[in-house]
Amino acid sequence: MRKILGSTAFLLATVAASAGYAADLSVSTPPQAPVEAAPVFSWTGFYVGLNAGGGFGGKDDVGFRSFGSYLGKFGKLDGSGFLGGGQIGYNYQFDPSWVIGLEADFQGADINDSFRSDVASTSSKIDWYGTLRPRIGYSYDNTLFYGTGGLAYGHIKYKGSLAGIGSFDDDKTKAGWTVGAGVEHAFTDHVTAKLEYQYVDFGGNTMGGDVLSTKASSNFHAIRVGLNYKF
Repeated sequence: MRKILGSTAFLLATVAASAGYAADLSVSTPPQAPVEAAPVFSWTGFYVGLNAGGGFGGKDDVGFRSFGSYLGKFGKLDGSGFLGGGQIGYNYQFDPSWVIGLEADFQGADINDSFRSDVASTSSKIDWYGTLRPRIGYSYDNTLFYGTGGLAYGHIKYKGSLAGIGSFDDDKTKAGWTVGAGVEHAFTDHVTAKLEYQYVDFGGNTMGGDVLSTKASSNFHAIRVGLNYKF
């Protein structure tokens, strides 16, 4: 009987010591640090930047008039050329991936074309233009897809000549409209880059005077890339 009681007491002591040791181990093991979620990029904020690209696809059928009488179509201008400038704007992100904003830009340009025949010659050039446009888009993490459209304004130079009638050299600053779309990607919290398409139209404008004139159609497509710094 004493042997049985002794064995039982020894077994209980061993179990209690093992449990205590296990408890000490669980207490002494340091807890794991919580995993921090990666910061989410926000498009909200002001930005400034630069852009460059090209204009193309301008279509202007040149028909001359003299003292109100239509003299006929004498040629066609397809304006194209370089453009580049800067932009400034503000974005606001909400709900939670939609982005709205307002952007203004100003471009130096050399969008031009000319033609010459035995009786007529004409040249046109848009040497600068700007836009003021709201933007609305949807973001996927650091990438924003957007549409845009609004006011456009620009400076148009135009020359024309018709044998036996006369010539003119005219320039005007005109207002029009623009519409487009683009994609922009944030490489860091402050640096983004974009690829954008715009169609710009300054409408029909009478260039020249009573002796000789034409109704110019000043429009073009533009593709440009841009780099922005977000504050």
